[in-house]
Amino acid sequence: MAQLITIARPYAEAVFALAKEAQNMAEWSEELANLALISQDDAMQAMIKNPKYSGEDIVTVFTDVMGDSLTKEGKNLLVAMAENKRLAALSDVAEAFEALRAKDEKRVLATVISAREVTVEQKKILSAALNAKFDAEVEITYEEDSSLIGGIKIKVGDWAMDGSATTQLNKLGAAIAQ
Repeated sequence: MAQLITIARPYAEAVFALAKEAQNMAEWSEELANLALISQDDAMQAMIKNPKYSGEDIVTVFTDVMGDSLTKEGKNLLVAMAENKRLAALSDVAEAFEALRAKDEKRVLATVISAREVTVEQKKILSAALNAKFDAEVEITYEEDSSLIGGIKIKVGDWAMDGSATTQLNKLGAAIAQ
């Protein structure tokens, strides 16, 4: 995963510069989100990984699926990524672009992972706490992961907090083992 992000970053930075210059960030966000969604399809993943398909074949599929909503610049991105055999990183390009956009717009993106669905009251408390901590408007994405048993994990850029029961139990187990 880290390798795909490293591969994706230069593409995201190039698209971001292009979008900033053309003042069409929202359009690029939507187009990249759609391309990422298509690239995550199981059939498309298999096609991207299969050496029997050329980059041109794969770009044609993207073009057919996107139809008129694929811009000339979007197609150029696909062609460049296909030529360099980097289409597997398309979702990471979209994610990196959104991070660059959020930074530029002075927004903070956070992910909260909990064992169970977060209640409305808990969301209000988390939002207020994160807004205060980062002194910015924090946009929170909520995910569920039952393997956490209880508690939450919060990720904001490079900052992370792990208050999950699973992690606490693992720490306790390690402390007992010593």
